[in-house]
Amino acid sequence: MEQILRLRAQTEGIQIDDEALSMLGDIGTKTTLRYAVQLLTPSSLTAKVNARSVIAKDDIQEVGELFLDAKSSAKILSQHKDKYMK
Repeated sequence: MEQILRLRAQTEGIQIDDEALSMLGDIGTKTTLRYAVQLLTPSSLTAKVNARSVIAKDDIQEVGELFLDAKSSAKILSQHKDKYMK
């Protein structure tokens, strides 16, 4: 998982530290590889906003709180389905 994410980051010209890469690998294992890959770009932007060129673990955590993977989103929707229009 981490090798794929590292390759994707290199392809996109994104720098990521080992701790953040490990965290993304864990996220990809628990959710999906697609979701982990989709967190790369917003994490990179978060790092740049914080005047850094390398993604850190904090960037992954911050972005992970903003975006849900498909399974988590579907679970929340089904738990609160009575609150939505039919």
